[in-house]
Amino acid sequence: MNWLEIDAILYGIIARHDNVNDMLEEAQKQFKWTPSQADDAMQPLIKRAGFNGAVIDTVKPIKRTKRK
Repeated sequence: MNWLEIDAILYGIIARHDNVNDMLEEAQKQFKWTPSQADDAMQPLIKRAGFNGAVIDTVKPIKRTKRK
């Protein structure tokens, strides 16, 4: 199974559920993933699908100091 097939299955999971936690739970069960694996795989697809209830963590940029 390649990533295109996995993405198609994950989009189906997104279409069936209206709660992010339910989506992540089903992905964990279907692919036997850990919670972090399911989250890493699902969050970009949830964002692309335009799901309104998605909670996506944003990474803060690193503050860099100027060197003299």
